[in-house]
Amino acid sequence: MAKCPKCGTNVENPVKTWVLAPKGRRAVTIGLFKCPVCGAYFRAGIK
Repeated sequence: MAKCPKCGTNVENPVKTWVLAPKGRRAVTIGLFKCPVCGAYFRAGIK
């Protein structure tokens, strides 16, 4: 779950996910979220 940086609403499901894996580091899953209240798109890390 991610929090919208514009309005503060909790958004549960990402629109898209991908894995970011820099060389020599642990991979992180990133999600693209769309806020249902204000319509803003934002990225956040997913555990």
